[in-house]
Amino acid sequence: MAEACNDLSGDGLVDLQDRLLHRGFVTPKRNVNQIMIQDNAFINRMIVFTWPFFSLFLLLQPWLSNWANNTWYDYTATYRVYNKDASVEGDYTRKGMCDTPAEYMHCTDGQNFTELALKYRGKAVGCGCGQGVLGEGLCPMTSYGYTLSDFVSTEPSIAAMLGLGFFPLLGTWKNTMLINRLAKPSWFFERVHNYSMLVFQVSYVFWGIASDCIFPTAHAVLTVLFLGAFLLHWVITALICIACMGIANIESVVTTYVACTASGVIALGAIPRIFLTLNDVIGIAIFPNWNRGLGSYAFWFAEAGGLTLTFGAYPILLLAVYFFPQYRDLNHDGQYEEGEEELFALFPKFDN
Repeated sequence: MAEACNDLSGDGLVDLQDRLLHRGFVTPKRNVNQIMIQDNAFINRMIVFTWPFFSLFLLLQPWLSNWANNTWYDYTATYRVYNKDASVEGDYTRKGMCDTPAEYMHCTDGQNFTELALKYRGKAVGCGCGQGVLGEGLCPMTSYGYTLSDFVSTEPSIAAMLGLGFFPLLGTWKNTMLINRLAKPSWFFERVHNYSMLVFQVSYVFWGIASDCIFPTAHAVLTVLFLGAFLLHWVITALICIACMGIANIESVVTTYVACTASGVIALGAIPRIFLTLNDVIGIAIFPNWNRGLGSYAFWFAEAGGLTLTFGAYPILLLAVYFFPQYRDLNHDGQYEEGEEELFALFPKFDN
């Protein structure tokens, strides 16, 4: 009789499955919709939590680069080698993380790299291609100033950027699917909405693979491609929301603001590069070289600021609805539907 009571799965056997059921691993009577909303809320919380760290990593890169590289430029791990009989042959070290002679490093803003290295490191060495915690930050290495691509040209820095950006990007995909469900765009604009995100995702992955100091041309093309696709995606998102729900809708407001502000920031930051490109095309130095002083940071700040905004569109939306819950009714039908709950929930509450 006791054995029959323990046969929770009803298969005539008291097996591992029944023992796990007794331990509370599963509760078959739980509401599936509540589970789905709670899981989505957990992802939303991770999106909101990681976005500030992603943003800080981008916006503090010049300082992080100099602090980390000047502190640990000569760091090296110890590598142990064993003999065939498993005895230790010896422990070996390398020159350090940054060992490129200063004579091979050239500042594009007129500064002397050797003097900078001696001043801040006490040694005439630079962080060459792929070296350092972040890319070299003592002075700009690209003709139009500092760039985000220069800073993430090392393994730790590109891993940090891609890793910290995972949840915010997941939020953009979530937002895309749920807006399609709630707004019901036309077949054409649904495809544009989805494929603009796909083009961004694929080009962003290959952008991370094609480091700017190893594959500079491919990296430059992929930069334009992924930024353009991502901005187009948010413009389409805003237009779909406006067409379905009006301009006063919270999704429309946030996405329109993000798309316009990010486009403006990136356009302004590109001016130093545009000036130098025009000079090269014309063959005469008509336009000024802004790669001096604070102007050296213009292009980098445009990239960092633009990505902070575009990766932050969904986290901003979640925070806006959390603090102003009256905006969560996207389609203004007077009801908080399952799709809206799935889109916005951070700490869902259920009636018992």
